[in-house]
Amino acid sequence: MLTNSDNDIAEALARQTAVATGKRADFGGGAAAIAAQLTKLHLPLKGTAFNDGSGLNRDDRLTADLLTALLVKAGDPVHPELRPVLTGLPIAAFTGTLTTRYTDATGAAGVVRAKTGTLTGVNTLAGTVVDKDGQLLAFAFMASNTTNTLEAQAALDHTATALAACGCS
Repeated sequence: MLTNSDNDIAEALARQTAVATGKRADFGGGAAAIAAQLTKLHLPLKGTAFNDGSGLNRDDRLTADLLTALLVKAGDPVHPELRPVLTGLPIAAFTGTLTTRYTDATGAAGVVRAKTGTLTGVNTLAGTVVDKDGQLLAFAFMASNTTNTLEAQAALDHTATALAACGCS
């Protein structure tokens, strides 16, 4: 689901989460189950709104704070059940939605792992990157009111590449 950004699987997972937590297997039940599970993980939900599992509903709202906190929590040894959040991320220039991105000689190929998000006027990129000092960093970049998807993606990729080139120690 993460690697190839499959919205149908995302919605099915939300509905399965709803069923497993005693909620209805519909958009509302899936959205409520997502919020409940994120709350149980003590993740920051201020400014968020869930209306489906895929993120295609124009009223859905995520924050960079939530996305980075989730990525950090997924890397915490206390939460091995969240490890697929990290291992499922596309790898720059190699897998999924990042196969054709980061293919230039910027040094980000293979060191950026990130989930893309694209709606008309909205482009996001959230994931992890290993910087030049070997530090693992979590990030979430979000752009709204974009008018050119390719330019927005290039800007997000450039920003993630800058993180890979920085030295943080």
